[in-house]
Amino acid sequence: MQEGKACSFDVVVVGAGIAGCTAARELARYDLSICVLEAGNDIACGATRANSAIVHAGFDPSPGTLKARFNVEGSKAYPRWCDELGVQFRRNGSMVLAFDDEGRLKLEELVRRADANGVEGVRIVSGNRAREMEPNVSPEVACALVAPTGGIVDPYGFAFAAAENACGNGVRFLFNHRVERIARADGGFNIEVAGERFSARAVVNAAGLFADEMNNMVSGERFFITPRRGEYYLYDTEYATTFEHTMFQVPGPLGKGVLVTPTIHGNMLIGPNSVSQASKTDLSTTQEGLADIVERARRTWPAASPRGAITNFAGLRAAGESGDFVIGEAADAPGFFNIACFESPGLTSAPAVATFIASQVAARLGAGGNPSFNPRRAPQLPFTAMTDEQRERAIASDPAFGHVVCRCCEVTEAEVVCALHGPLPVLSLDAIKWRTGATMGRCHGGFCSPELVEIMSRELGCAPDAINKRLAGSRMIASARADYVELAREGGGSSKGEAPEEADARRSELGAPARIEDSFDVVVIGGGAAGMAAAASARRAGAARVAMVDREERPGGVLRQCVHNGFGLHRMKAELTGPEYAAQEEQAVIDVGVTCEYGVSVLRIDDEGAGKLVVGTRFGAELFLHAKAVVLATGSRERGLGALGIAGARPSGLYTAGCAQNFMNLQGLVPGSTAVVLGSGDIGLIMARRMSLSGIKVLGVYEIMPFSSGLRRNIVQCLDDFGIPLHLSRTVVRLEGETRLNAVVVADVDPSTRRPIEGTEERIPCDTLVLSCGLIPENEVAKTAGVALSPITGGAVVDERLATSVPGVFACGNALHVHDLADFASEEGERAGASAAAFARGDAAGAPCVAGKSSIEVVAGEGVRYVVPQVISRDAEGQVTLSFRVSDVIEGVRFEVRSCDDAGAGEVLARARDMVAVPAEMRRMKVDAESLVECSRIVVSAVSGLAGRQAPAAEGGAR
Repeated sequence: MQEGKACSFDVVVVGAGIAGCTAARELARYDLSICVLEAGNDIACGATRANSAIVHAGFDPSPGTLKARFNVEGSKAYPRWCDELGVQFRRNGSMVLAFDDEGRLKLEELVRRADANGVEGVRIVSGNRAREMEPNVSPEVACALVAPTGGIVDPYGFAFAAAENACGNGVRFLFNHRVERIARADGGFNIEVAGERFSARAVVNAAGLFADEMNNMVSGERFFITPRRGEYYLYDTEYATTFEHTMFQVPGPLGKGVLVTPTIHGNMLIGPNSVSQASKTDLSTTQEGLADIVERARRTWPAASPRGAITNFAGLRAAGESGDFVIGEAADAPGFFNIACFESPGLTSAPAVATFIASQVAARLGAGGNPSFNPRRAPQLPFTAMTDEQRERAIASDPAFGHVVCRCCEVTEAEVVCALHGPLPVLSLDAIKWRTGATMGRCHGGFCSPELVEIMSRELGCAPDAINKRLAGSRMIASARADYVELAREGGGSSKGEAPEEADARRSELGAPARIEDSFDVVVIGGGAAGMAAAASARRAGAARVAMVDREERPGGVLRQCVHNGFGLHRMKAELTGPEYAAQEEQAVIDVGVTCEYGVSVLRIDDEGAGKLVVGTRFGAELFLHAKAVVLATGSRERGLGALGIAGARPSGLYTAGCAQNFMNLQGLVPGSTAVVLGSGDIGLIMARRMSLSGIKVLGVYEIMPFSSGLRRNIVQCLDDFGIPLHLSRTVVRLEGETRLNAVVVADVDPSTRRPIEGTEERIPCDTLVLSCGLIPENEVAKTAGVALSPITGGAVVDERLATSVPGVFACGNALHVHDLADFASEEGERAGASAAAFARGDAAGAPCVAGKSSIEVVAGEGVRYVVPQVISRDAEGQVTLSFRVSDVIEGVRFEVRSCDDAGAGEVLARARDMVAVPAEMRRMKVDAESLVECSRIVVSAVSGLAGRQAPAAEGGAR
């Protein structure tokens, strides 16, 4: 793909950002040979990839400027362009907020500008009307300008679609081709690129931040660009409906201020600030900048905070000296055309500027039209946007549509493979991210990155240590075994490490129907420790037909990659490895005759009145499973980098502990050479040991809290025994490295505020950062069923039978609340399975969890963060197990379960004590259901003091 020595073209476009891609597409309308030279390894590597994604209405630019002209023309052109290119576009409208009389005067000036620029429908509304339109806006808003023609788009998607359409019309794209020199020559220009030479009759300079350098090589009309950094927070899709409009504040001298806007993908975005800097490549965020945009966003959205953000990032704007675009042919360099100083509203203006530049170039070269030009592009409908019928047809045409790789964004293997073999080459993992959406969800690739790397290796024939994260040199993996590609290809397109004969068997199923429908008494979603136990228990409890579905090709969940021992001590009275523990639970499932469906990604649960419909897909088929009862055992996901708000660069070499564990234990890959672990969760401690055993130098484990969040035995066995230091009340505050991570900056933390202490920073050179910063129950499927979730645990609200708020739906394991022991997750699964079987049989005991007079409220009292269950039904029988965690380290701890009436009085129902309790260890206590008959509420508390030594120790003490 990287040819091009001594090539001649009619037109060379320098840069494949939004300006270069749209210009190339418009140039393809003419009978010209065209080549785009891009310094990066993908389209949109610069400002196009990191901006506000806004199509501006055009009321802001000063009338008579190029910005004003092309903004309005571009905005009007967007619907047609997006229709032709198959790109999502929405006119959500813009709103500019004023907070006082001075602000109103500025809005009135913007209305006059809008009228002069030809922008229709712009008006000023009152503060009350603004709040009616946007209920979450600040009560301090005095009035607001409304511009209905403002819109939102995916900048990368728009640029990519234009580039793909240009490519389909004969335009050639060459990546990793940084232009080093442009010189005038007879009949045009010579362009030098690292030993290669190109000649062109005309050059379009769309080099973004480097456009001044290109221009100044050939033109005496020199100009200079100042990089201006803008920082952003991107929020989870749960915030998508916070605002409908793009919310601006009255503009100031540095731009339109901090905005709050929905995105076309259903997220929410706040930012940017505006900071001039010298570097044209440094995209690092800063703690000060991120704090600033949150504080300024609160003027629009009082609830703004870093909470809910899934990532932060920075983009660079190409600010010129005049404040306006530099567009058109250089007066003293005929044939050299600038699209420069293309800051906001550059994205909006791109279609209009591209049309203008292409017509100028064609006129200069005397080019006629291209009779074969096709303006339309037919994109593949994303799997996540398909109906059930469309999915069936897609799976019938390509069985890999049934295999969901990215669970957060429901991206399939077929979509990934299609992107890998598209007309524009894929030269990084991020190219897959931007073209398919894989890794764009809340886990940021923690689940799917290992499988994506495997698919890329298989399809492209390159080893994982040759795959870049984003830029050249940003290797995903430090080293891989020599036969990795061969082994990946032997998987036969399953990309799950199957044996060749198993892959052949899967391929032989291609003629099977793309729709599978069946009925069961109980369907268990998830085949980890809790799911396997639930399925076997449901069968033993009398459910005639039980199905267990899991997205992996083998049951066990995360247990399969936990090759260390320590499992089974409570449940099986033996010390087992994760795979050994999983094997025993799997055998129990097999022995009782559970129907197992593997490789299944469950998409949703529908209510059928008399039962539930579980809808999922697997390689070659879409599944519709009718169930009388459903058990959610969907496990948990790791808290990713984006949720931590760490500032700095975004290099490769960053992994969640589970992701690193997958790479090392399941794929035999080595992530790096020198590592730091952030967070002292058990998996992080275990991975510190695992990396040490693999020859990686682990410099330390850093924990923001004043106590470890891992079990004491893991601290001893994984850190102390290997000489790895544990640093409490210390955290990572900054990442360094434009390509691969080269250092982290750590700082002490104030224990009372958990904020870094200024002046305590220390730079630690390393190439790997492993995150072990907590687990979050995975409940996307639960949400589709309408299950009520706890804001504390992130799991379902349940009663003592583990029944959720939705009749017939039960929850257990890490999907309910995070467990530190697989043994306890399995025991919880047994209870959920038995309860689901009872519901399927029609027993009264299977009623849903309902808070009210028919139930007893369970409250987390002093020293306790949460308790599960949150409700106990009045007809509960036998002993009720209460699982809980303390909120802080408590020495000489005394646990109490006490009844509590409306006046706060009550009696002690159960007591326990221990030498110490820490948040890392889940505790369990049991109370007799008979003792709860007269209770309306019970409170679980944990306080310091060794009074009541006669009480037994609560289950789950230090081990």
